[in-house]
Amino acid sequence: MAEKELVDHFAEERHKARKESDFVRQLRLKTDLTDAKTALKLYNKLIKENYFNTLVGYAFLEELRDTVLKTGAATEETLAAIPGMETEDTEKEEVPLIPVRGDRFKKMYEGQVLLNKKLKIAVFALVVILIGFIVINFKFEYSIFTYFTNYKANMEEELIDKYKNWESELQKKQEQLEQKEGAEQDG
Repeated sequence: MAEKELVDHFAEERHKARKESDFVRQLRLKTDLTDAKTALKLYNKLIKENYFNTLVGYAFLEELRDTVLKTGAATEETLAAIPGMETEDTEKEEVPLIPVRGDRFKKMYEGQVLLNKKLKIAVFALVVILIGFIVINFKFEYSIFTYFTNYKANMEEELIDKYKNWESELQKKQEQLEQKEGAEQDG
C-alpha cells in the first residue's frame, strides 16, 4: 500500500512540475525577461502569489532573481527571498508545498453552495410543473398525449350524437305540445 501512495505522490509531483513548466514557457513567450523592470515586477508578483512549489518553478525564480541583480534593478537586500531557498541570513522556516489561498477557495465554495441551493429549488419547481402537466393531460380525454390518435373522429362522432339527442328531445317536446293542443281543441 505504501508503494502505491509513493507512486501516486511522484505522479502528482510530476504533474505539478509539468504544469509549472508549461506556465514558465508561456511566461517566456509573452514577456521580455531581459527588461529589468519587467523581470522585477514578475519576480515580485510570483513570490507574493506563491505560484511555484516545485523545483521547475524555483529554478525560474532563481533565473529571474539573477537577471534583476545583474541589471541592478534591485539589490540583494531589497529582493524577497525565494520560498524554500534559504540563505545564511534567513532562518529556516517551513514553506508549504501548496500555496495558501484559503479565502479565495472558501468564497468559491460558498458561492458554489449557494448556486447548488438555487439549482435544487429550480429543479424541484420544474419537476412539480411537469407532474402537474402530466396529471392535467391524463385527467382530460383530449390532451397532448392523444393528439396523434383518432381523437378528431371521436370528437365529431360525439358532436353528431349530441345533435341527434338534441333533435330527438325537440321532437318529443313538439309531440307533447301537439297532443296538448289536440286535447284542448277537442275539449
